[in-house]
Amino acid sequence: MEGSVEKKFPPVIELNVGGKHYTTTLLTLVKCKDTMLAAMFSGNYDVKKDQHGRYFIDADGENFHYILNYLRYGELPPKEIAPKIYREAAYFGLQRMVEELEKHPSFLARIHRESFRAQFPGYTKLVNSIINKIYQESSKNTETISSIMVTLFAKDKKPKLETFDKNHWCTMKARNKKQTKVDFILGPWTSRTTEKEVMDCIAYDLKERGFNLTKEAIGQCSYKCDSPPDYPGEATVENCPKAIYKITFHWWK
Repeated sequence: MEGSVEKKFPPVIELNVGGKHYTTTLLTLVKCKDTMLAAMFSGNYDVKKDQHGRYFIDADGENFHYILNYLRYGELPPKEIAPKIYREAAYFGLQRMVEELEKHPSFLARIHRESFRAQFPGYTKLVNSIINKIYQESSKNTETISSIMVTLFAKDKKPKLETFDKNHWCTMKARNKKQTKVDFILGPWTSRTTEKEVMDCIAYDLKERGFNLTKEAIGQCSYKCDSPPDYPGEATVENCPKAIYKITFHWWK
């Protein structure tokens, strides 16, 4: 294999990576076996060249120097951009670099957050639906804020009354105001995570997307069910125990 590499490629390689130019050695590019770069410069493939004779690699040219520095010195990128370079390392098949980046605190935190979110069926869909609703209503909103209401419930309790509608859509009735339906509902989930912790997670993810917002618990669902006339026990009223939160988006802060 080494003989075929030496015949096909010069010892010093000129590269065009996504429009950015680099100069390195052939030995650096093939240093780590079983990678995309080692395969490209193995002599077994026809590597395309640009109009100036540089070998072309279709990748992010701005970040490629971190890949080269890892191949040269085993050097990892600064912590603040480690997640971005992780994508490049995976793209080039640098498995050892990938594994080292995965041990970085910022990346471990990201993995932990992903595991946390995975506990709640429909979580990602909920966050995307919130963003889509805000987007669709943005042109109609003439206020400095936008608000949505979300019902969160960790457990789906069995109702006491047979006439209690488990599938009702939660509503909120504030004093001197009309009864309003919540926008979204999430639950139940099997972990011991509280509704407040899930709300904190939703707020965190929305803020990560760039939204300026506040959140608050505003009470429980106003749905209630009266016992039927032929109820064998003492007349009773069963209320929905599900918690309702309000997320307020601030457009002028």
